Amino acid sequence: MARMLEAMTIGELAKACGVSADTVRFYEREKLLPRPRRSASGYRLFGAEDAARVRFVRRAQAMGLTLDDIGELLRVEPLKTVEQCRRAAARLGARVAAVEERIAELEAFRNALLNGLHRCERALARDECCPVVIDLAADGKVPR
Repeated sequence: MARMLEAMTIGELAKACGVSADTVRFYEREKLLPRPRRSASGYRLFGAEDAARVRFVRRAQAMGLTLDDIGELLRVEPLKTVEQCRRAAARLGARVAAVEERIAELEAFRNALLNGLHRCERALARDECCPVVIDLAADGKVPR
């Protein structure tokens, strides 16, 4: 743990946070992590605050926030302010609306599938041609 408080290489940071070094580099390019200081030999050196940010990003992604959402939250300094809470609420509200829209789309898709299934079951009970296959053929001819 003392090593984490000093400085970590990119590999050590990645391992400590359960991500790849490529992920850390990506977060740096996306400005989700500040530019790290460098060792005399040019290695990136990260500290405990960087590890906390990487974990913050991962948890926020797990909640469904986009990298843009996360970047917006991280732009407020210091973290854990009322302004940050306002921004988080706005971003979460937008994500909830998007999820609700997707749920409505999926429910409509599920209903269409169930309708098709019921039509197939009725046709099977009567030993008739499948109306769903006929509809899908568009020209009214069942494909061979």
